Amino acid sequence: MEIKVAKHAGFCFGVKKAIEIAEEVAQKNKEKTYVYGQLVHNEQVIKDLEGKGIVFVENINEIPENSVTVLRAHGEPGTTYSILGQKSIVRGKNLNDATCPLVTLVHNVAIKLKNSGYEVILFGKRNHPEAIGTSYHLKGKDTFIVEKPEQAGMAADYISKNNFEKVAIISQTTMSVYGYKMLIDNINSKLGNDKFEEIPLSLKDLTKKYGYVDTICNPTKQRQSDTDEIAKDSEIVIVIGGKNSSNSKELYAKCRELGVESYFIQSGQQLQKEWFKGKEKIGVTAGASTPDYLINEVVEKIREITS
Repeated sequence: MEIKVAKHAGFCFGVKKAIEIAEEVAQKNKEKTYVYGQLVHNEQVIKDLEGKGIVFVENINEIPENSVTVLRAHGEPGTTYSILGQKSIVRGKNLNDATCPLVTLVHNVAIKLKNSGYEVILFGKRNHPEAIGTSYHLKGKDTFIVEKPEQAGMAADYISKNNFEKVAIISQTTMSVYGYKMLIDNINSKLGNDKFEEIPLSLKDLTKKYGYVDTICNPTKQRQSDTDEIAKDSEIVIVIGGKNSSNSKELYAKCRELGVESYFIQSGQQLQKEWFKGKEKIGVTAGASTPDYLINEVVEKIREITS
């Protein structure tokens, strides 16, 4: 039996940095340290951080005034900073921003496109914190969001009916690379003579009427590419990730698309012996919010139940 682990499985640098910030802040702070929302989308990581004196809240009103606070890796809308400011929680004093720089890059791209006269459409998960944060910089709740390639017809209708002078499409950092390409192709197939062309991430050329910017981050691309490679050479693939992890779900979807028997788990305890009966080639991959120790735990558990 052979177990192959994807090369780039597990934490990306943005997640590592967010956890380091939270741990360092909590260690220095004698009082409770608050985090608004899940710092990263992994239940086990959240549980570990709670054991270090960090309190996670889903309602911003639950954060007391003047409290030491950490903002999650996914990015926040400006309203979050305003509300915290009213509670005397500000940068340079007691607010520690763990937003991933690659998410901040998407915010900056959105703002520049908007300021350059583009109607900006977002390819992302409507209720995902990153998509909510990016939407704030565009049209807030009125930002047009496409969640999957199959909704290309809705996007094409939205563009046609409103007769926008210029339209640009950007993506949440953790979406499917293949899905994004399919979305653009599907929209182009429904439009007339004007087609969406790629606008470089540098945004040096903003003359195109219809353009899309590749804002899916490199860690996401690496994990999807590695998973593709692992899946094609395995009889079964185990995908490890948090229940709410967008990038982990995309890895699982990728395996299913390739027709490989796949299972999406949060820990080694969920593994079932019958999954591996008669299997000789086993692949393991993990989302960007999955710590190395969980990956190692799953690999060891597979060895244990198949021996």
